[in-house]
Amino acid sequence: MGLIAYDVEDGIGFVRLDRPDARNAMNKDMGLALLEVATTIANDDSLRAVLITGNGPVFSVGGDIRAFSDGAADLPDTLTRMALLSHEAIRILSRVEVPIVTAVHGACAGAALGLLYAADITLAAAGTKFATGFGRIGITADSGNTWYLPKFIGIRRAAEMLFEDRVIDADTAADWGLINRVVPADELAVEAEAVVRRLAAGATRSYGEMRRLLHNSWTTTVDQALSEETAALRRISRTADAPAAIDSFLAKRQPSFTGE
Repeated sequence: MGLIAYDVEDGIGFVRLDRPDARNAMNKDMGLALLEVATTIANDDSLRAVLITGNGPVFSVGGDIRAFSDGAADLPDTLTRMALLSHEAIRILSRVEVPIVTAVHGACAGAALGLLYAADITLAAAGTKFATGFGRIGITADSGNTWYLPKFIGIRRAAEMLFEDRVIDADTAADWGLINRVVPADELAVEAEAVVRRLAAGATRSYGEMRRLLHNSWTTTVDQALSEETAALRRISRTADAPAAIDSFLAKRQPSFTGE
């Protein structure tokens, strides 16, 4: 898939941004590759979890500013085409029915933050820097930054990052709620794989229902959420995993989830 490496192993989709010489900056071709990977993930019923990482010294610096400059003669269309690709990929990833883990290192900025928003659990290597960077080049935010970021860290902090181009470190990102936790840089890969393998071995049908409810929680009323929880319980009760896991709990056995 070109600028993004994608492999499946033991029911886990491993996504790796793979443009290290450009610090995994996102141009149109990388946007196309990301959309292709997202679509492949969404259409693969055998997947049980997904891990997103980046090759090279950083996770991603966001949009490729050189591509913006090269397309300056028709900047509105250049920016629109690139945004539409990343937006559709984020939209698809946010709706898949398996948990997504991201593991970031070095830097995560601009459009790359959208991959954090589409994920459920994000680990960051100590020393990782987070920024938006849109104001520095005179454009507005994309990739869900004006919708997700204030919901993760609060509107005042989001405005600070967007308007003042504040760069925050991994510890601050964890304290603000942008990421889940910080791990030593040399342990990131091992820890991230351990997390995604635990999730893949878990109650994936249950995770899928809860994932959908969590993502919908920002736009539903409490009455709607309670009704949707009831409907989700009815659906999950019809699976093979739920009654088997209940029996295992009562028998003090470790449950085995098949995803059926």
